[in-house]
Amino acid sequence: MKALIIAAHGSRKNESNMEIASLADRLSKKATGSFDAVEFAFLQFAEPLLESKIDELAALGVKKIVIFPFFIAAGSHIRVDIPEVVKKAKAAHGDIEFSVTDHLGKIQAVEEIILREVMG
Repeated sequence: MKALIIAAHGSRKNESNMEIASLADRLSKKATGSFDAVEFAFLQFAEPLLESKIDELAALGVKKIVIFPFFIAAGSHIRVDIPEVVKKAKAAHGDIEFSVTDHLGKIQAVEEIILREVMG
């Protein structure tokens, strides 16, 4: 089994967290055949936390987890927190292969998306 986790900051406002849940749901429908599960998790302020989501997927027998950091810039969550969570997860779940993609703001397609949006 292969899973994708959309890892976002998390907010005290439930509406913001629901945007990430909705994104994961839409991606799940488009990722059929590539991922057995598309989930979301947060780094703070909201549940599920990334650590908990990894443990949940491990209990389901997932063998590969891809983490996509849904962040615009490479702050401490990108540079420190996510790598630390993955390090601990690797120690706890040695049979799972983990990978972390570039964060959203680093992907070149973002430039095209912004231009398409503003030039409407």
